[in-house]
Amino acid sequence: MSGYPEYMQASLKKVAATRPARLEKAREGREVVKAMTLAEREEVLNKFHPDYLPDARKPVRVGPNKDEEMTSRVVDLLESYPRINPDDFDLSEPDYDTDVLIIGGGGGGCMAAIQVANAGMNAVLATKLRVGDSNSMMSQGGMQAAVNPHDSPTIHYLDAIGGGHFDNNPELVQAMTMDAPRIAAYLEELGVMWDKDSEGRLMTESGGGTSRRRMLSCRDYTGAEIQRVLRDEVKNHPDKITIVEYSPAVELLLDEAGEAAGALLYNMETGEYN
Repeated sequence: MSGYPEYMQASLKKVAATRPARLEKAREGREVVKAMTLAEREEVLNKFHPDYLPDARKPVRVGPNKDEEMTSRVVDLLESYPRINPDDFDLSEPDYDTDVLIIGGGGGGCMAAIQVANAGMNAVLATKLRVGDSNSMMSQGGMQAAVNPHDSPTIHYLDAIGGGHFDNNPELVQAMTMDAPRIAAYLEELGVMWDKDSEGRLMTESGGGTSRRRMLSCRDYTGAEIQRVLRDEVKNHPDKITIVEYSPAVELLLDEAGEAAGALLYNMETGEYN
């Protein structure tokens, strides 16, 4: 049990002491751990889960999301003062001038930059680390897309809406499910190597909350494979996509109408603002 902090030692000893009894129950097919009732589950959630605490959520008081309830820490961030003094910066001559500014170099950011380039426009892709250093890279399971004959985007839509307990945004769910087969085909066209059977057909697995097998995968590194291809495609457009790495956006810049028109980037390597 070495290597574990002191506060965990008592729990580890209890697990070790009760292991023989639990193994015996499992071998005999008996219930090892008694299932909690709904009331007991609710009690645990209310006592320990941060989302269930009385002050976990509160309404936003300013901006386009005014009166919308969000996680309290997010609200505090949205309502906080800027980390810089706006008067210290000359915004009349920006370091980058582009058609579209994309903040974030993950799967969504890379795909957005590619589509901007394909439309003949210029994009600046700003990311706090390197392009591809993102949660997209860490995704293992797969991508849901209704590509089988026994499936359809409509069935996928119903699964997603039900799985979200009808709290989802219907328009966003519709876009995701209806576009998924086309996006899967587009990713394959770019070079993503989806898992396929011996006859070259896309292999699909079951996913949580789905009534059909529709999870496409690339072994157990689906996100890394998709991000590999998207990152390479972004770099294939140096004339259209300017990559700005190690530069997180610390403030959004507004125009005269109060709409986002740019961002202030902090270069973590030089300590300069752009």
